[in-house]
Amino acid sequence: MYVHWGTRTMEIATAIRSYDLAQDDWEGLRSLPWGVPLEEWNDPAHQVDIIDQRRGLSRHPVIFVRVNGRKYAIKETSPEAASEEIANYREIIRRGCPALVPVGHLVVIGEPLAAGTIAGYTQYISGDMGYCVTRLATRVLPQSLLYQYPFTEENKRKLLVAIARLLVTLHNSGIFWGDPSLANVLVDLSRRRLLAVLADAETVQIHDDPLSPAIRQHDVDFFIEAMRWQSEDIRLARELPEEETVITEDDTIFFQETYDALLRIGSRPTHDIEEALNRLGSGMVGLGSGMLGLGALAWRASVTSLEMTRRPGWYREQLRDLMGIWIPRRYARRLYDLVLGHKWLMSEEAGYDVGLGDAAADFRERYHDPLVELLRAYAPDRPIDYADYLHILQHIWTLSQREGRPIPIEEGAIDYLLPRDG
Repeated sequence: MYVHWGTRTMEIATAIRSYDLAQDDWEGLRSLPWGVPLEEWNDPAHQVDIIDQRRGLSRHPVIFVRVNGRKYAIKETSPEAASEEIANYREIIRRGCPALVPVGHLVVIGEPLAAGTIAGYTQYISGDMGYCVTRLATRVLPQSLLYQYPFTEENKRKLLVAIARLLVTLHNSGIFWGDPSLANVLVDLSRRRLLAVLADAETVQIHDDPLSPAIRQHDVDFFIEAMRWQSEDIRLARELPEEETVITEDDTIFFQETYDALLRIGSRPTHDIEEALNRLGSGMVGLGSGMLGLGALAWRASVTSLEMTRRPGWYREQLRDLMGIWIPRRYARRLYDLVLGHKWLMSEEAGYDVGLGDAAADFRERYHDPLVELLRAYAPDRPIDYADYLHILQHIWTLSQREGRPIPIEEGAIDYLLPRDG
């Protein structure tokens, strides 16, 4: 049930003009500091439980909050855009297409804005703000990690097949996206497969009749063009050589051919579609790799002190003192070994003993914090899984042996999280 209060809302929260929310969501969301710009909600004075997740590329302010155990993404926009986007999400979900789950929208009272003068009288327009509220998606790679996606041949194909599948699903359901791009997609890994999810419905147009071939192709062409300029953005963000292209013309051709193939078999049974996808992806091999400065010593540490018997909890307390973090006891020794290995490598490079404290601080800044931030963004609804944490570090080191090139820790972590064929 959705409740429309209109001006009666003034009795409850003077900043809110109206809302369209289920009552149980409203009971929690009403306590947020509506009327304050989203950028200021992280001020402790507002007592908002902010979820520490990096935002993706967005034309509007976006914030992630936790209220009464529920997690929300809130986007600030105009009242009309917020209402229309939520309506779009609801219809997209109703038609069975993967998209963010809508919660509702609110309109917050704003000061009237001067819009000019007519016959000597100042004319005003509404200064009200709209807020689009969706469920915070979990087990997904957010748009903010776009630049760290491991763009190997295999992983690019997986991503492009998933987005082509999403686009065909939308088009077959009478939905024109209008702004398809890598920046407007979430990558859902919750079902041990890569599923692309529409994450921006602002430009969506919904039709009752089938889309014409021209309209379909417009979306495909827009995505391909967006890939070209985003490829350059990714190259610059990674500081890659000018001659190195992240997304090639072969990739754009592959996307077009994948879309066309899925469109032809869109009405066939699911297992037939999967067989076609497998054929499309066959022969596309190659894993991303990188050089994590931990080295083999970090995983095969033979430091004499490690062989000594330590009382339960010793390694955990050492990590707390050195890095200011609490690690579950069962994983603490393995992480402590990594820090020791990192100290050895730093000392070898510097030509003198850098000290365990400095090594631990460097390890936290370069490896621990970026990895924890990614895992929190990927699964904000659960504590950090340190088994995954350690496996990811080992995965990155293993990948480094294949190419011997430095890669960001996030890129290796995403490569680890991506589902594998077979």
